[in-house]
Amino acid sequence: MATELMYLNDFDVLTGTARVLSVSADDDGRTDVVLDRTCFYPRGGGQDWDMGRILSSTGDTAFVVEEVRLDPEGVVHHLGAGPITEGGEVSLEVDAARRTANTRLHSAGHVVDLAVERLGLPWVPGKGAHYPHMSFVEYNATLAPADVDAVVAQVQEAARSVIDAGSTNEIRFMPVSQMGEYCRNVPDNIPTNKPARIVLYTPDFGVPCGGTHVKDVSDIGTLTITKIRSKKGLTKVSYAVEGIN
Repeated sequence: MATELMYLNDFDVLTGTARVLSVSADDDGRTDVVLDRTCFYPRGGGQDWDMGRILSSTGDTAFVVEEVRLDPEGVVHHLGAGPITEGGEVSLEVDAARRTANTRLHSAGHVVDLAVERLGLPWVPGKGAHYPHMSFVEYNATLAPADVDAVVAQVQEAARSVIDAGSTNEIRFMPVSQMGEYCRNVPDNIPTNKPARIVLYTPDFGVPCGGTHVKDVSDIGTLTITKIRSKKGLTKVSYAVEGIN
C-alpha cells in the first residue's frame, strides 16, 4: 500500500501522527520503518531527504530518521535507528532547519527557471540538483562562450526581480492533460491515470513537482547565479542561496 504523503497538501507540515505498518532490517543493518502516512520528504526530484524523529505514543522513546527513500510502489522507507514497535501509533517530527534549507534550495531552482523563461531564452529544462554541495538547473540548449558573462548577469537580474516581487505560491491537483495551461514543460514520465500536482509560482508559471516549496519566493533570500557552463548541447546554470551554500 502506498504511503500517504502529507507534504503534498501542505507546504509547511513538519509534524503529524501515523501508524507503524512494518519494521525490518535494511541491507546495511539500519532499521527500515514503513508508516501509513508521513510528513518526511524522501529524496527525489533533485531535493534531499528530510531527517528527524519518530516518537512513541508516550513520547518516551524516539526512532532517529537518518534517511528517507520512496520505492517504485509509492512506499516511503524511513531508515535509521532506535526503538519502535510495529502496529504502534507514533508522532512525527521533521528537522525544521534541514527542511527549510532543502525547501529554499529547491524553490530557488524553480526561480532560476522562471528567470530563464522571462528572458525568453529558448532553453528546454532537463535535470536539476538542489543540494547544498551542488545546486544547478540543466537545459537542453547551447550558449556561445562569448555570451556567457552577459547571460549570467541577465539571469541574475531576472531572478532577483522575481524574488523581490514576492509571490503567493499555490498547490493545485489536476490531470496531466491540463498542466500545459500553466506549465511550460510537462515531463513525459508523470503518471496519467490519476490527478497530479503542480505548484503555481505566478498565475502563468506553474511547475509539475512533488517536492516542498516556499509559500513566498521572498523566503528564498539572496540567490546568486555562480556559473553558467555550456557543453555538448547542454547548458548548466549553477546557483547558491545565502546561508546555505
